[in-house]
Amino acid sequence: MTTTLPCLDDALAVESAGAKATALARLTAAGLPVPDGVVVPVGHSDEQLPAAVAEILARCPAPYGLIARSSSTAEDGPDASFAGLFTSRITPADPAALLDSVRTVRASAHHPAITAYGQALGVTGLPHMAVLVQAALRPACSGVLAAEVTGTRCTRWRIEAVYGLAEPLVSGHVTGEIHTGSPGHDAMTRPAIQKTIQLPATATESAMPPGEWVNLGTGTRTRAKIQKSGAGVLHLHTPAALADRPVLTAEARDQLLAASARAAAALGLERIDVEWVIDADGRLHLVQARPLTAPLTDHTTARTTADDDRVLRGIAAAPGTGTGTAVHAFGDAGITGHVLVCDALGPEAVPALLTGPAAVVATTGGELSHTAIITRELGIPCVTNLADARTAIATGTVVEVDGGAGTVRVAPAVPAQRTGSQARPLTAAAVLVRALEHPAPADGRAATLLWHDEHTPALDLAGYGGCGLHPVGLLVPGDVSAPATVPPGCSPIRLPGLGVLLWPQDAPPPPTEFAVLGPGGQVLHRRTVPR
Repeated sequence: MTTTLPCLDDALAVESAGAKATALARLTAAGLPVPDGVVVPVGHSDEQLPAAVAEILARCPAPYGLIARSSSTAEDGPDASFAGLFTSRITPADPAALLDSVRTVRASAHHPAITAYGQALGVTGLPHMAVLVQAALRPACSGVLAAEVTGTRCTRWRIEAVYGLAEPLVSGHVTGEIHTGSPGHDAMTRPAIQKTIQLPATATESAMPPGEWVNLGTGTRTRAKIQKSGAGVLHLHTPAALADRPVLTAEARDQLLAASARAAAALGLERIDVEWVIDADGRLHLVQARPLTAPLTDHTTARTTADDDRVLRGIAAAPGTGTGTAVHAFGDAGITGHVLVCDALGPEAVPALLTGPAAVVATTGGELSHTAIITRELGIPCVTNLADARTAIATGTVVEVDGGAGTVRVAPAVPAQRTGSQARPLTAAAVLVRALEHPAPADGRAATLLWHDEHTPALDLAGYGGCGLHPVGLLVPGDVSAPATVPPGCSPIRLPGLGVLLWPQDAPPPPTEFAVLGPGGQVLHRRTVPR
């Protein structure tokens, strides 16, 4: 048949294939183990979709069904991952089912949470959506790796792994087996109890009732009993034979670390977030690779506390401390200044998170779950995997959350300096703006940074970069060593993962914290920028 749709063997561009597919195509070109995939490009009309679906089904053998995955032009950026906000869906290899899945993925680009989140993190315009369709893999285990990479090695890293599909892990509904490593410290493993396993189903398995037994994969004799099934996915009781085995062996972990370092080199990244699968035959597959938007928590220097009987301990998911009264739901009154105690968060939670909660405490999930990633990007302290949080923290209780230490403790009161518009002082932060204000705001900020990209009107750089009330710098995003024109009196400073900062030579060193403000001056997002 005539092929019209691009695939991961082609040289793809973000503008037409989206960020996820484009990154995987670059990894494929670098010789890394990436499953084959076909892309429904941005701009493909709805009338063209039935023909696209027919072509995909002809080109993609899929004994375990297919997966239609979002590949937006906006996702997987250096500051805004859009983690878990767009839709991906496993589907039977059936024309009607696949067509519905492709349409559902495309429609997810228009969720109200997408616009609100993008604006908070400086993403301009509506994202355009391509759809990457791949044959679903039957994983022995899968998960996520986050790593800081130096040269050809992952130096500080964290891996979270589960048996079967990674969806329960990344969505934050389960906490997987955790592997960590850092310079000067031996690799450590924290085991986990996994009650159920999710696997993509064959057509025959999809029709089997609960209580029937299936093989976990072609390369194993281990069988598991069906708990339930639906939407092309089996939910299985974890067999006793796996109870005392590590999900990820040391050999497989080393293979994953090596492949992830190669992936970082291929994508030009110093920090990388990789989603991976190891199939029943022991073969590693990389199914997503993107910039790690915020540094990993340094657990080797995490604070400890003495009052163990008064401290609840979970997983340190997003650094910072926040104190407020606990709420267990978004509610009509909102969560501004409160500590949200919740289960795993999805896209519906984003508008509430943008109103400035003091902190988030989640009952499940790890540091690499979508809940953790989004709270880190929004600068909200977060502790996850505190299983009894809903019963241990009553609504209205004042608690202090330390997202760097992974602790929650009862506090006597909400400190005055952490309430209202003064909750997040700007004295150590540079505020990122799209246009300069005159006169400059007297809000205590350390500096102003003007974002300058292809969407920004041309600037007259003559005389730019004066110090006035506070220093003003120009941030030029992109993978460039320095812009063609540097304003007089400014020096270029490379910011890994962001771009180049043009900074006044007569000013003090630039702040290491960047902030984005809302219309009322509230801090919507804050992050530490490595030098």
